[in-house]
Amino acid sequence: MRRRGFTLIELLVVIAIIAILAAILFPVFARAREKARQSSCLSNVKQIALACMMYTQDYDERLPRMYFDTGVPGSVVYPAGGTSNGMIWPNPVYPYVNNIQVFNCPSWGTRWSGNYSGTVPYGISSHLSGKALADLKRPAETILVADSYNASGSSQCYYIQRNIQIWSTDGKVRNAIPARHNEGANFGLADGHAKWHQVDYEGDVARGYQEFSGFIWGP
Repeated sequence: MRRRGFTLIELLVVIAIIAILAAILFPVFARAREKARQSSCLSNVKQIALACMMYTQDYDERLPRMYFDTGVPGSVVYPAGGTSNGMIWPNPVYPYVNNIQVFNCPSWGTRWSGNYSGTVPYGISSHLSGKALADLKRPAETILVADSYNASGSSQCYYIQRNIQIWSTDGKVRNAIPARHNEGANFGLADGHAKWHQVDYEGDVARGYQEFSGFIWGP
């Protein structure tokens, strides 16, 4: 007895079912992959926060400055139009981690190479730059480092702040905390621990500042 092949309609039905399953499963797989990256990034942020804590032990209980004027020619220009004789906060913090990969978020395309360049996927809070630990009233709730956003044309994503700035060349924000990991970002707090938090970015832009429930910015 000869076996009957599939009809065109049956093939189309099978193809349609496969397409529907793919449309359902691919986003699930993508979120699972991003969840793994989120966990890796969270580990990075925690290590950086702890490294900042170790830094304070060697520097009079003061947190790293976001920018150091060293007098050594580099590539960071801060403030705009100023000199490039300085380095950003990851440079003095790096020896306490001794692993360049810790400063590179797996969900961020640009990689920090360890030089003076300001293109780093993590930013330190400008509100805590050089502050004494004794000045912090609630360190376990105070944002120290977090995922940071680099607007098009800007290399200044090495610090974050409460007030949102607009990068005039494309209207995008800078010095902000992006929803890089499943509608949220990773935060390192001033007591050395780290956690993920949802980011309502559109609402923040409308208000002109960034606030996150349970976190504070300043001392």
